[in-house]
Amino acid sequence: MVDRRAVWTVLRSIIALGMFVAFSYAADWLLRTENFPVERVRFEGPFKRVSQHELEVAVLDLVRGNFFLVDLDAVQQRVEALPWVHRASVRRRFPHDISVEFTEEQLAARWNDGAWLNTSGEVVRVTGADLPSDLPRLAGPDDTSAQVLAAYAEFRDSLAPLKLKLAGLMLTARRSWKLDVEDAEARPLTLVLDHEQPRLRLQRFVHVYGATLAEQAGAIRQVDLRYTNGFAVEWQRGGGQAQVAHTVVSRHEG
Repeated sequence: MVDRRAVWTVLRSIIALGMFVAFSYAADWLLRTENFPVERVRFEGPFKRVSQHELEVAVLDLVRGNFFLVDLDAVQQRVEALPWVHRASVRRRFPHDISVEFTEEQLAARWNDGAWLNTSGEVVRVTGADLPSDLPRLAGPDDTSAQVLAAYAEFRDSLAPLKLKLAGLMLTARRSWKLDVEDAEARPLTLVLDHEQPRLRLQRFVHVYGATLAEQAGAIRQVDLRYTNGFAVEWQRGGGQAQVAHTVVSRHEG
């Protein structure tokens, strides 16, 4: 009597072997360069700072060969390594094309010596003859770029109602803030804040500026807001000397 279980076991083994052989041949055929070569790499982006030629040179050696074997992550990393590229995404377009979409850096500020910040607060190093000259100057310790950019936006908005422009911002090693401010006539003055409640103390300055300091803005060199209940005003003097006056603010003012 035939053992049906044994027969089915043999049949399953034969079928599995046949499928494995067929799959191996199919995979070998698919992965042959001559059967599925990459025919074209498509680049999509603004092309304001990045050229087609730069992109092609960056990825040329990575996209030669079989369509299915292209390392998309490696292509993405190579494109994002270009100075003006912010982000890139890479995908296959069946049956023969590779698509690369990219965005370019949008500069938000100067950063420390010779670098820039993009709108995400990331440090970028770019060059060019037409770099913007009207961006704010920001500075700070390493790894604080996003924090400084966020603080700049908040401080700038706080000063805007006073018609004061925040031209620069520095976060010192001791985590105090130095704000380079210009009034409506482009006359400079410096505001100093410490790391404790800087926003609250800046608001205190905003509340009293119009009533006590605005008319004398051109004579002010620096306002030190690192006091619990007041601030110190350093006045300009013709010979370069300065006089410091301490002002006490009521606890009910901000």
